[in-house]
Amino acid sequence: MGYTARMEEELDAIEDGEKGWVETLQDFYTGFEEELERAKKEMRDLKKERIATEEVCDKCGSPMVIRWGRFGQFLACSRYPDCKNTREILEQPPHKQGEEPPQVCPRCGQPMVVKKGKYGQFYACSAYPRCKTTLPLNPPAQVELEERCPRCNEPLVMKSGRNGKFVACRNYPQCKYIRYKETGVSCPVEGCQGQLVERRSRKGKVFYGCSSYPNCTFALWHKPVPRQCPRCGSPYMIEKTQKGKGIKLYCPNEDCQFSTKPQEGD
Repeated sequence: MGYTARMEEELDAIEDGEKGWVETLQDFYTGFEEELERAKKEMRDLKKERIATEEVCDKCGSPMVIRWGRFGQFLACSRYPDCKNTREILEQPPHKQGEEPPQVCPRCGQPMVVKKGKYGQFYACSAYPRCKTTLPLNPPAQVELEERCPRCNEPLVMKSGRNGKFVACRNYPQCKYIRYKETGVSCPVEGCQGQLVERRSRKGKVFYGCSSYPNCTFALWHKPVPRQCPRCGSPYMIEKTQKGKGIKLYCPNEDCQFSTKPQEGD
């Protein structure tokens, strides 16, 4: 934390013209180069480590060894690269006392195992790739709402995902309705009846797009605010946060360039 804070202060000093960027980079690489040299001598090289096991390769009959990969340990043939056979290290599904874990796949009846992925551990069918069924390791609690899905009339539920809470149909995946957070701004595309709603990209970054997607692909990176521009009459303005200036509202019309501070209620 201290190192990060110091770097941020130095970057601010460069931006304000109080310090040169060449000097800052030289100071950084002097210490960083020493750390790299020490790491080359002292740090473990996990990619080269091999741990013997009693498992046998089902392709060539050679012993299997434990190696390290992007998502942790896995079994690989000791004859690599002549034999490139690999397998997951199967783990017993963890569960709390008094709970019944999913012992078998609900689709094909094969045993379920724990695997590791980009976002952590999850249940997967041991028959993969023939069966690609997966289940969450610790399913988040769902709160049923008193509202109904506008598509299938099933109850709506409050769910928790990796990007936060959201409202969706209880009948998922048969019904994939999701209610996005509204901004109160109508889509500016002529003839479109959609509303601009808060959404997230695949990488989790917030953006604002039309609720009629994919029929309408209008989108903004900055939050739209339902406030008319007093100069050109634009039906909405966009909210931006600038360092040292705080939050300001800007007209989306490039020819207008009107800006102002937000009012209470914006």
